[in-house]
Amino acid sequence: MSRLPERAHREQWRYHPLRAVAAAASVFGAVVAWTLVMGPAVAAPGGGGCVPVRTRAHHSEGASSWNRAYPRPRGDLDAVMVFLSFPDSPPKLTTRAVEADHFPATSRFFARASYGRFRLHAHAAHRWLRMPGTSYSYGIRRDWADADRARYLRDAVAVADKAVDFAKYQVVYLVADPDAPGVDSDATKVVNLARPIRADGVSLRRLVTVFEHHPPDRNVLAHETGHAFDLPDLYYRPPAGSTADWDTHVGDWDLMGSQFGLAPDPFAWHKWRLGWLGKGQVRCVRHTGAAHWYELSPSDAGAAAPRGTARLLVVPTGGDSALAIEVRGGAGNDARACRRGVLLYEVRADVGSGDGPIDVLDGHPGTGACANTSVYPPLADAPLGVGESFSYDGQDGSTVRVTVAGRAADGSWTVKVTDDQA
Repeated sequence: MSRLPERAHREQWRYHPLRAVAAAASVFGAVVAWTLVMGPAVAAPGGGGCVPVRTRAHHSEGASSWNRAYPRPRGDLDAVMVFLSFPDSPPKLTTRAVEADHFPATSRFFARASYGRFRLHAHAAHRWLRMPGTSYSYGIRRDWADADRARYLRDAVAVADKAVDFAKYQVVYLVADPDAPGVDSDATKVVNLARPIRADGVSLRRLVTVFEHHPPDRNVLAHETGHAFDLPDLYYRPPAGSTADWDTHVGDWDLMGSQFGLAPDPFAWHKWRLGWLGKGQVRCVRHTGAAHWYELSPSDAGAAAPRGTARLLVVPTGGDSALAIEVRGGAGNDARACRRGVLLYEVRADVGSGDGPIDVLDGHPGTGACANTSVYPPLADAPLGVGESFSYDGQDGSTVRVTVAGRAADGSWTVKVTDDQA
């Protein structure tokens, strides 16, 4: 089995709470994302007890409300790219070459994923802005020291403020010269600030720090931007010395698990949370003990879908959990998907980022697929095909059986859901 290098799986550490550092506390406070104050709730579609309630878990998958500390990616949203150089390393690349590493690819990813409902506009300040310290002086590395990171952010914002009006943008990318000798590409991350930075009359609550090589990892900025919209890491980071795999939770499905996955399109659950699925595209399957029949259109297909079909089925299985059912059809962002079919996964609102808030259910346990290209072959063939069934035992003691009854010429799939409440 071929495996990707470890740096392909580096996101969980980015959100671990960091120790407060006295030297930086007066400027930034502790970098502890879960201390962000949640604003007034914005009701998610559906609600009514069908979905897990948002909890205090970091990047909670609860869909009962929207955390207003994060911008919601609907309609047009403006982002700015600021390019940072260092006195010990004159840049070899132009800022336009570095911008092209990430855009328009990142904007196109979100346009496809959102069915055109979200348009990310990247604006680049096209000149290298020199940081006051050398690239080595900031100690940039995977597990970055708090004081060094705080100093880097302080200097970067101060330098950028001379060239950028932060009040115009909802997302800020601080892009370091990829050829600077002290830059570690594993330090690419989103930094959430419990105590926001004030600049141009606005509070900067989070910053995307980019240290990618040229060319960068595929989909890396789409993954990081997902964090800026309150999406969690879906992979598992094994403890030191462990031989466990990083991708056991979701495999190739959803780039918040692995940006290298063969099917990186966001889960329909995330599309729902982000506001990309409209009325009628999400159906709640309530416990009645009877069989329910549904027509599902692939969640990774374009905006057009056969009339009367849904893109996501939600079966509540407890106050903090649900079973999600969708179809992945191998279109759009999933053009390289290993298998197509009906994908099932468990959602836990009480489990935080990096600890497994979503688990894909393996429709074909004991087998795998695409061993040479999948990030986790055992889950590459997880979707159910026509005539196949899967039984799931929920957190509330219920048993849900999902059967794929058919597939129509228009691309829709017929799914039968039977539940028995214990």
